[in-house]
Amino acid sequence: MTGCLFSNPSAGSASIFNPAASFAGIEALDFVLANAVPSYNGDDIMHASGDVILRSLALAETHLRARWPGLLATVVAATVAITTQTASVVARGSVQPGAPGLIATGSPATAPEAALNDAARSLLTQSWDRLPSLSGAGRSALARGRDEATVADFLRLRWIGRLDATLERYGRLLASPDPKAVALGIVGVQHYSELIHKALLQDGPDRIILVSLQAQRLVAYDHGRVILDTAVTTGRSALPTDVGAMHVVKKDSPWTMQSPWPKGSPYWYPDTQVRMVAWFTSTGEGLHDAAWEPLSAYGPGSQDGPFASHGCIHLPPASEAILFPWAAIGTPVVIYPGDGTPRAEQAAQRSVDASGNPIVSGVRGD
Repeated sequence: MTGCLFSNPSAGSASIFNPAASFAGIEALDFVLANAVPSYNGDDIMHASGDVILRSLALAETHLRARWPGLLATVVAATVAITTQTASVVARGSVQPGAPGLIATGSPATAPEAALNDAARSLLTQSWDRLPSLSGAGRSALARGRDEATVADFLRLRWIGRLDATLERYGRLLASPDPKAVALGIVGVQHYSELIHKALLQDGPDRIILVSLQAQRLVAYDHGRVILDTAVTTGRSALPTDVGAMHVVKKDSPWTMQSPWPKGSPYWYPDTQVRMVAWFTSTGEGLHDAAWEPLSAYGPGSQDGPFASHGCIHLPPASEAILFPWAAIGTPVVIYPGDGTPRAEQAAQRSVDASGNPIVSGVRGD
């Protein structure tokens, strides 16, 4: 087999809930989630001690009080508290998420659904005139939940079908003409999106590299802690980076990329040296630095730009210097569409088999 993976190396391998409190809207909830679950170089709330969680929520409430004088943030923090308490048991299969309730009904509901109903009622009372704009934030949360549900699907985590189905049921409420249903949809998708995120980090691999093709972004987690969050550039449309769950199979530093295509081919490129490359398929796809690509070129849309790869994933040199020594052979690499469509639609784009081997993609290059 040809391809840059099998070309000659230039060196050897290197191996809280108060239903009487007020609700400040989804913007406030996003702040709480961002501070309770830091997204970069911080402790994930699932792995934090109780005092870390309390400090995070206290910081969020201080911010909210400053922006909305007299406002209590405990209802906003409700979904964080519910999610924190249930994420690990959902990942173990101990909790069966229920269907969305109706705010006006008096039928029994599980504790999370009852709490979400109360939060939705408060949201409706305090922000009914902002529901159209808040529903947009709800749709963003729905998209995030779908993206991470796709990652869980690729990893074959057993609980994702239950949580994803509940996320979608709440998501459908966002289009309802009934303001009560919309309010419930907003808080519901926020809760279940965050629950999927937490359960993914709780039940998934201890170390994992996630790459969103839509966002052109790589995030690497180590026991729930983000150790790298960087813009990337993936394969061009004619030579797309494979989609699905793969893993690091080989590492080289340095390495000379040699085109598997002959001169005259639109895909040919001259021998090109990179400092470090972590291969994740046997057909020539790897995570490597690309000194020829300007830092401003990375990120959304770069897969269609002049520096798009031949299937590999370009990282800024400083990011590769962090990722390469950390990503041991066997580290999972999950590449997902990340376009916010339902899990089934994103999963249908998978192009690797259960072992992470490309099915029909052929050779790839730099």
